[in-house]
Amino acid sequence: MIGTALAAAGALLVAVGTFGIMRFRDVYSRLQASGVSDNAGLALILLGLVVYKGWAPIDWSLLFLLVLMLVTNPIATHSIAKSAFVQRHTGEDSP
Repeated sequence: MIGTALAAAGALLVAVGTFGIMRFRDVYSRLQASGVSDNAGLALILLGLVVYKGWAPIDWSLLFLLVLMLVTNPIATHSIAKSAFVQRHTGEDSP
């Protein structure tokens, strides 16, 4: 029950982040929407998977994946933002 609720909350956060990526026009707003919601959403989904079946040896790989995601997602978001800043991205994307 708790694992399902965690995974559902995570899926909802990922869906909200996806909607934010489609909705916002500025690269910085898109990064904010995707970075925060995807990081929290995927963490909740992975924790929900760990809780759903109980502790098993495969959970070590899920926890390693969680740590890897929590480290690399902010780095990737920062790299994209710095690239947009260096290229003097002014605001709305051009078609």
